[in-house]
Amino acid sequence: MISMQQVLQLPIMNTALPLTSNADSNSITVYWASVIETPVEDFVRPRELILSSGIGCQNERDLLEFVEELMEAGASGLILSVGHYISSIPDNVIDFCETKAFPLVEIPWEIRFSDITEAISEALHKSSLRSIDVSNKIRTDLLEIILEGKGMEAIASYVYEQLHIPMLVVDKRGRLKTQTDQSSGLAEWWNQYLSQGGNPLFPPFQQSDPEKSLPANMEWMDTDTGTLLRLTVQTTQDIQGYMILQWPTHKEKHDVFEEYTLLLLEHSVTTSALCFLHDQTALETEMRLKDDFVWSLAKDNYESRDQALSRGKSLGYNLELPYICFVAKPENVERVFHAESPPLSYDHWLEQIGYMFEEEVSHASRYLKARVMSTFQKSELIVYLEMHPTMMYDTVYYFAETVQYRLEQKIPHLVISWGVSKTAAPWEFVTSFSEASSALDAGRRQRGFGYIHTYEDTRFDRALMSLSKNEEIRQIAEATVAPLHHYSVERGIDLMKTVRTYNECKGNVSQTSRELNLHRQSLLYRLKKIESLTSCDLNNSDDLFLIELSIRLHTAGALFVTDERTPHV
Repeated sequence: MISMQQVLQLPIMNTALPLTSNADSNSITVYWASVIETPVEDFVRPRELILSSGIGCQNERDLLEFVEELMEAGASGLILSVGHYISSIPDNVIDFCETKAFPLVEIPWEIRFSDITEAISEALHKSSLRSIDVSNKIRTDLLEIILEGKGMEAIASYVYEQLHIPMLVVDKRGRLKTQTDQSSGLAEWWNQYLSQGGNPLFPPFQQSDPEKSLPANMEWMDTDTGTLLRLTVQTTQDIQGYMILQWPTHKEKHDVFEEYTLLLLEHSVTTSALCFLHDQTALETEMRLKDDFVWSLAKDNYESRDQALSRGKSLGYNLELPYICFVAKPENVERVFHAESPPLSYDHWLEQIGYMFEEEVSHASRYLKARVMSTFQKSELIVYLEMHPTMMYDTVYYFAETVQYRLEQKIPHLVISWGVSKTAAPWEFVTSFSEASSALDAGRRQRGFGYIHTYEDTRFDRALMSLSKNEEIRQIAEATVAPLHHYSVERGIDLMKTVRTYNECKGNVSQTSRELNLHRQSLLYRLKKIESLTSCDLNNSDDLFLIELSIRLHTAGALFVTDERTPHV
């Protein structure tokens, strides 16, 4: 493209007479030149320079209508040949073009249109060649930065040296990766924006001029400190991060469309995407190595302590510290995945969830100033948190609650259950993992999903599991609970819940019926049925204890009862 001013400076236009002074010829671009006569209809494209002999526009009103149609079509200007069809251009037409800042140029009839279009075409071709040279130079410079392994900081510095515009580069969550000179104020504003709950994906944009809109990956941001230009760095469908420029006050927004500026920004975004991909690949490789190592600690899959110490040191871990173990299980990941409908496969999305979990664990541990090791395996998060001698056990709950709170902000409907070990000592990775897993399983059985359970809370459950190892006790319990279970499945009535509620209400029939929302007679019928199925008397404390114990063992998963379908209560 060339400017209208460049068109007027062509030798063929020496005898041309510009009639509008308000039109900014330098800022008006020309993509092509065409010869058009009335009517305009759909023959004119935006930014097209029109040449016309004025045939059919001898009447002032017709000529004015012709000019209006060209403006509506988005033409760059009108070159009108005078001397044959039009003897002179009416003042009203000139005034109208002046008011609208629309370039209107008069040329003598003797100048051939073909000579003008040829000259403009040649100028456009030369401009295109210059653009290619400039583009190649920028691309070569940025490619050298990549090949030399200098990374994002060098790209940002290159852009700053060329444009002298302060700039930040942040990842997709808004975290600062690098910044240029003179950008400390911009960085301070950005950090404050994020701390106040600002979303890097949806900052306050301003709509640009629809006639000269920005490329899809560029957007203006209005702030109290000035105007920012945000460039989205994207690979295929994944956003990697953003380049944020503090637009100078002495520049207009349309200055971004200057050829060199636009080419530089577009190439810098492309090159930055390569850097982001490189960094992401390196980070994912490191995280996989760390994940595998932490998993090997939990499962005791290492040859020797010396080998584990050496490998842990290379990954930045100190294994000689006391660690307490957490196991967190997201309960409804498939439901959340289908509700969110992300443009990813389920496995890829779950992998991203795992990275998010570990990221929040790292954040919470930094706040506590404690070392941490974590891995996401088999849809469970395993965390080893350093326990300082001065740490209270309440810190355990605070850590889990902090991680859970931050995750809820990002995935509001995700339900997470936690298990926490009792052991917190050096080299007790297997024991503490086993305790945390037991606490998680027992807690989910006792209280359901979405709670934090410690190994200390599972004493009763562990006692039950020990009892279940006695063959005679297990047989008696299975014989007691099996009829209740089968009846509940067949009839859709949870008799085991009825017994538990009756026992919790200390045998008070009226209170039990209220808790279960049953009529008194319906409850009495259920209680009689329980007695007949178990051959036990609910008024006998020993029989009631036997039924309660059997149900507890069944709930703890210590019994084998066929047909494990869950009844409707």
